[in-house]
Amino acid sequence: MILRVGAAALAIACLLAGCSDDDPGAVPQPPSESALNAPVPGVTLPADPLRALVPEPDEVPAGLVPLVAGSGRRDAAAIAEYSADPAAARTALGEHGFSGAYVAQYAHPTDGRVLSVVVVRFRDAAGAEADLSGDLAGSSGEVVEVPTVGDQSQVRRQPLPGEGGDGELVTLRFRAGATTWLLAYGARPTADPQVAVELGRLLAERSGTA
Repeated sequence: MILRVGAAALAIACLLAGCSDDDPGAVPQPPSESALNAPVPGVTLPADPLRALVPEPDEVPAGLVPLVAGSGRRDAAAIAEYSADPAAARTALGEHGFSGAYVAQYAHPTDGRVLSVVVVRFRDAAGAEADLSGDLAGSSGEVVEVPTVGDQSQVRRQPLPGEGGDGELVTLRFRAGATTWLLAYGARPTADPQVAVELGRLLAERSGTA
């Protein structure tokens, strides 16, 4: 199943930028730098057993805040919608033994950084390997050479989707046992691959595979 990382990044941008009914004439006051980098009290990700396999708010880069409306448990149909061919993706997920998924989305209020993490659990490691192998074969962007994360992984970079073309999106796809992850980190003007890699290693270790 090929996940379109651009769809996730654009969804985050919409949630962050203001798809709201606030007064368009209001002039927001810019928060201080210390306020932007401080954790948001009481804001956390929706509860679920798979939440342990995505980064918590205090584990992501400073200034990123959880987007609760875009995070939480997802079924196969919802995950398939990230694909360029949702019908084929749903079929592939079923064939590979999809058993559950969770999405965590983060964004910075002002500097444009975004982070989307999709974790998918399969019935067994063979199904997870088959699904990730299909993703890796169909992925786009420049390959970034880094040591393997988990049992199987790949890092790529490409222009950040959306207007302007002045940003970069780094993706890390990896597998640990019967679980796969997609970490998509976008920033302007460039995105550091180590942000995704370090988070990936943290999650792989948490799942029992470094």
